[in-house]
Amino acid sequence: MRRRSKLMVFAATGLLALMGTGSAHAADGKQLATDSVGPSGSPTWYCSYGSANAQACFAPSGEWFRIRDTWADSYPVVIEWRFFDLEVSPVGAIVREGTIWNTAGQAAGWRYMNKSFPEDVGNTKDVVFRACSGSYPSDAIFEASCSDWISVAP
Repeated sequence: MRRRSKLMVFAATGLLALMGTGSAHAADGKQLATDSVGPSGSPTWYCSYGSANAQACFAPSGEWFRIRDTWADSYPVVIEWRFFDLEVSPVGAIVREGTIWNTAGQAAGWRYMNKSFPEDVGNTKDVVFRACSGSYPSDAIFEASCSDWISVAP
């Protein structure tokens, strides 16, 4: 019985450790946007311009991204995003970052990805993003295809 108790404690500790590493960072890095339906209602979108290949937008209410391919060239498109939080990193370092890819092609239209960022308190948080094209398998972004960076407070 004692051995079984130790095993249960070990398993529970491992599960808690996995849960603790979790949700905020698990949603970062490379992701694939496959949802063709975004948020309900009519959120305010802030959108990128200047890329002939892609358009990306961010809605602070609900922390939604959307991206569409604007040129049928067989290259997927990507949102490159970064999150800054001066409460966590007073020197303005990147706190979280990642990419959101749309590999569905121009005819597919918008693809959506819901994120979770802390709400803005005292203008200390910013999400910056841009739209580019690239190579999904290698996670390579074609710099010459990128829009300007857009900055939005969530």
